[in-house]
Amino acid sequence: MGHSLRARLLVLLFSVVLLTAAVQAFVAYRTSLDQTIEIFDYQMEQMALSLRKGLPIGGYLANSFRDNTDTSFEFLIQVTGAGGKTIFQSSPGAVLPLDAAPGLSHFDAGGKTYKLFSLQSGDQFIQVAQDLSARHGLARKLALQAVSPVVVMVPLLILLVWWVVSASLAPAERVRSQLALRRADELTEVNEEGLPAEIAPLVRELNLLLHRVRSAFEAQKHFIADAAHELRSPLSALKLQVEGLRRAGDAVARDVAIGRLAAGIDRATRLVEQLLVLARQQAAPSDLAIKAPVPIAQLVQSVVGDLWETASARRIDMGLVAAQDGTVMGHSDALAILVRNLLDNAIKFTPEGGTVNVSVLANTTGMQLVVEDSGPGVPIADRARLFDRFYRVAGPQSGTLGSGLGLAIVKTIVDMHGARITLDTSESLGGLKVCVAFDTPGVRPGD
Repeated sequence: MGHSLRARLLVLLFSVVLLTAAVQAFVAYRTSLDQTIEIFDYQMEQMALSLRKGLPIGGYLANSFRDNTDTSFEFLIQVTGAGGKTIFQSSPGAVLPLDAAPGLSHFDAGGKTYKLFSLQSGDQFIQVAQDLSARHGLARKLALQAVSPVVVMVPLLILLVWWVVSASLAPAERVRSQLALRRADELTEVNEEGLPAEIAPLVRELNLLLHRVRSAFEAQKHFIADAAHELRSPLSALKLQVEGLRRAGDAVARDVAIGRLAAGIDRATRLVEQLLVLARQQAAPSDLAIKAPVPIAQLVQSVVGDLWETASARRIDMGLVAAQDGTVMGHSDALAILVRNLLDNAIKFTPEGGTVNVSVLANTTGMQLVVEDSGPGVPIADRARLFDRFYRVAGPQSGTLGSGLGLAIVKTIVDMHGARITLDTSESLGGLKVCVAFDTPGVRPGD
């Protein structure tokens, strides 16, 4: 099972949020702590300067700390005169060091560390001190208050990230739900409405795939239905011929019945072979995707040689009247089936003693395969349906009735190769003229 995209996004984004919040909280804490300490130092300095200017000490202290109930936070103030005589002490008994250098310094007394600001003003030595532990405690408290909004925002940001990720992946979840609720034979397209640009192409390709699979399934269902219908008649005929053979009373009747049975078996065999060929060609587009140059004239010459005895048995003059060199990009086996079916069809519907001409022509637009015969031809009204499966046109002179699959197979192979096939009347022989045009440019020596 693959990793969850939702889980990966949430873990990544949660990590980013938490890391960013931690860095921001740390920076805010340190900045607030440093600024608070600087403010305390500034306050001590301003207090000493106010005392130098002769402001009332008690009133100043009362106004400065009227909201402060923490006695440990109180400033210690000491003013001494000439000879170290004490002029004022805010806390009797708390003696500040007289040897302290002017400005900020530290000293220890009573097990505590104090921050001290000293100022020399004439004969007076003004000193303001504060307990460092109390100062740092208040500074940390104020710094934590500055960090608290960040802490409060973290769970809100996590909820926001979760909502954004869920909303962003909702279209993908909707597509998954549509597919999960479908039956095995439900191959309709997935709704593409409202899909983001990143998911829409994937769903579009999925719909194209579903369309191709649906078309293949429908073609298969039609093929099976048609095949079942077409096989019913020859099988019924074979059953009747077997019954006729059983009832034959003498040798002559038995010979006639055996001949009819053999002919029926040949027709049924031919029909099954054509059905198999059609099914194989309809299932072969992926194989035909890998094409190779096929020397079409050599291939046609080989097929003509294979069917020459069949044509000779009916005294049909079949020959390759033009064989210009050239290649067709395609699948040699499929093209051989195409040529064989065209020639077999022409031989079958040409009366005994007739003619079948085959030509392979190369021109600037591509290669052409032309098959002409001296048979009865095909009425114009029937030509449009001649490539339909199981559509038959009986030859008025020969009385031949084909399987109705030969030209359907030809059309399938023609479409697979991107070629074109046309039906016309042969000007030279009077029968049917079939022309297959391949767009692959022909290659001729000397061009």
